[in-house]
Amino acid sequence: MGVPRFIKLPGHKRFEYSPRYWDPEKEEFEERVRQIQQEIGMEVPRDPNRTTIKRGSFRQVRQQTKLKASRSTNLRLVVILAALLILAYLIFLK
Repeated sequence: MGVPRFIKLPGHKRFEYSPRYWDPEKEEFEERVRQIQQEIGMEVPRDPNRTTIKRGSFRQVRQQTKLKASRSTNLRLVVILAALLILAYLIFLK
């Protein structure tokens, strides 16, 4: 005799993985062909929805964002220091 279950437990879920193949050599070749066609005057419109991922591109974007963040931080620091110096000048010399 089994114990009746009042709560239905969900079954296990299967993981469906379908790998995608990426050929960097083919992509580099297509990019070179496109550049050569542009140089000789055969303007080939590029698909705006397709992006190319090149080696080091994520690192380059991360470095650019760090540089922008450090510039804004430095500017903010200079503005705060200038305001404090003006405030100290007004308080102590008057």
